[in-house]
Amino acid sequence: MIPRILLLACLALGAAPALAQQVNRAGHAEFYLSPIFTDSKNFSSSDGANVQQDTGYGLAMGYVYNMDNHLSFGGEFGWGGADYRATVQPGAGNGNSSARISGTVETWTLRFLGNYYFGNGRLSPFVTGGFGWTTIDTNIPTGLPENICWVYPWYGSYCGTYVPTKTLTKFSYNAGVGLRYDFGGRGFVRGLVNSQWADVGGALGTAQWTQYRIDIGSMF
Repeated sequence: MIPRILLLACLALGAAPALAQQVNRAGHAEFYLSPIFTDSKNFSSSDGANVQQDTGYGLAMGYVYNMDNHLSFGGEFGWGGADYRATVQPGAGNGNSSARISGTVETWTLRFLGNYYFGNGRLSPFVTGGFGWTTIDTNIPTGLPENICWVYPWYGSYCGTYVPTKTLTKFSYNAGVGLRYDFGGRGFVRGLVNSQWADVGGALGTAQWTQYRIDIGSMF
């Protein structure tokens, strides 16, 4: 155990000068792609309805501009999906008992954001925050299937079956902390823990999700 500790200490000391090398981010734009993992979550309301949401997966893409070596602003668009199981309760005038349903919820988020880095070395901790709009599709049918036709300029007429589902678009905001590593060229990678809130209304009010993500990108 002691030799391993000494070896790790030597490696850390050897890597320290490289990690301390300064990176010039000022005046550079960045583009990145981000795999996203969302924690499982349980929601419940006072009327007995509840939802058990499984771990979700998604993907985001973003663009930011570095004002200087510490501050950057930009925007990103993300998609996510997660399976769920829910207990629904009868409403007023409904004499039926409660029922269990399951499905997949999908979300699309467009946000504007800012990042602040606490250093300009190759390894830099940072905080982030933003706001935007999140569209949630529960994939719960709200009507009967409909036959609808579209006309595409490169394909012609196409007809298919469409089932309307319950969707809502709400204001959302986020805050997170992370660590960034810049490679020798223009590439970088960031690890980030992010919390997102959205006012979904109804008995749930404001809902919160915890997300873990890896940003893989490049400056130019």
